[in-house]
Amino acid sequence: MYWANFLHIYQPPTQTEAIVRKVTEECYRVLVRVLEAAPRARITLNINAVLTEQLVRYGFSDVIDGLKRLAEMGQIEFTGSAMYHPILPLIPEEEAVRQIKLNTEVNRRYFGEVYRPQGFFPPEMCYSTGVAKIAAETGFRWIIMDEIAFGGRLGQSRDDTIYRLDEYPDLAVFFKERPFSAGITYGNYPSAGPFLEALKGKLAADTYLLTGTDGEVYGHHRPGQERLLQEVFEARGPQTCTVSELLRLFKRREKASPLPSSWSTWEDEMAQGIPYPQWDYPGHELHRLQWQLTRLAIGLVKDVPQGTAGYAGARRLLDEGLHSCQYWWASCRPWWDTGMIEWGARKLFDAVSSVREAVPPDQLQQASALFDSIVAMARRWQETGEANRRKEEYLTQHREVSSELTFGKGPSS
Repeated sequence: MYWANFLHIYQPPTQTEAIVRKVTEECYRVLVRVLEAAPRARITLNINAVLTEQLVRYGFSDVIDGLKRLAEMGQIEFTGSAMYHPILPLIPEEEAVRQIKLNTEVNRRYFGEVYRPQGFFPPEMCYSTGVAKIAAETGFRWIIMDEIAFGGRLGQSRDDTIYRLDEYPDLAVFFKERPFSAGITYGNYPSAGPFLEALKGKLAADTYLLTGTDGEVYGHHRPGQERLLQEVFEARGPQTCTVSELLRLFKRREKASPLPSSWSTWEDEMAQGIPYPQWDYPGHELHRLQWQLTRLAIGLVKDVPQGTAGYAGARRLLDEGLHSCQYWWASCRPWWDTGMIEWGARKLFDAVSSVREAVPPDQLQQASALFDSIVAMARRWQETGEANRRKEEYLTQHREVSSELTFGKGPSS
C-alpha cells in the first residue's frame, strides 16, 4: 500500500495576525521540521496564496523557505487552487479563473520555479463540471475531490484505479477517501499505532490510501497529532508518495462522471441534491442574504471602469470578500461565528463602497441594506439561541461529525 497524504493549509483574509502566529508555531513550522527529519517522506500540499502572503507579512519567511526546500527535494508536491479560497462552483467562471491565476502568480513569486503544480485542489473540494472545465483548460493534469462525488455514496471508488473524466479525458480524477481522512480530522489516530492497526490487512495490498485533510490538524486543531506523521515516517510503512506519483504507480484506468459535491457533503444531502450545504443551503436565510450581497458586489465592481478612483482597492476587496469562510461560519452545520460572518460581509460591502461615486445610488443603498441585514440576523440568531438550535439539529442528524475542531482564540478556518 502507498499512502498519498494530501494536506491543505489556509487562513482567510480576515484572519488576525495573532492567530496566524499561533497556527504557524503550532503547525506550519512543525510540519516543516517533521518532513525535514524524514527525507523519504512524501506529501502533496496545497497552500492558498493568501496564506503565503500572510506568512511573509508577519515574518514567517522561514516557513516559505522550508516548504521550498522540501519541494526542491521532492518531498512536497504543490497543487494549484484559488487565491482567497472561494467556492468555485458558486461564483462566475470569470472570477474563478481570476482567483486561480492570482494563486499561481503569487505562490510562484515566493516559491519560485519549484511551484509547478500538476494537480488542482478546488477549495473545500467543491466540485462541478464547470470546475473540471476550468482545471482542464488551465493545464492541470489532475483534480482532487471527495469520494462522495462517485455516485453520491461512500465506498464506491476503487483504491487501485486511476479515474479519468468522460468530458475531459486528459484530466485524471482522484477521489479522496473519507473514513480515514475523517479519523485523522477528528483525532482518532493521534499516533501511528491506531492508524496502522486500522489499516491492518491492507498494508500488503497493491492499493493506495488517499487521505485529505486540513494541514492544521497536525498540531493546531489536534495538539500533538504530528506524532502520527513522525511515527509513520519512522516506521517506513505504509510507503508514502505524492498524488502525482500515483499516476505512475497504478496502471488500471477507468472513466468516471463525478457529481457536484464537497468534502463536507453527506449522503443524505447528496440524495436531496444539496452538493454544497455548508455554503449555500436551500432555505437558509443567512446564506440567501450573503449570496445576494455577493452577487451584487461582483456585478457592481465588474461594471466600474478600471480607471475609476478606488477601483484597485475595490477589486482587491472583492477578491478577498469571495472567501468561503463567511458562508461556512453562517451555516450552523455545525460551524457558527458571528465575527466571521460580519467580517466577510464587510469585505464585500467595502468593495462596493470604495467605488461609490461610480455606483448607482439605489444599488449602493441596496448593498448597505444587505450588509445591515446580514449583521442583524447573525446577531439575532446568536442572542436567541437559533444558531445553537440549528447546530444541534445538524449534529443529531449527522453523528459522523464526532467533534468540532478546536481553533485558537479567535476565528480560524
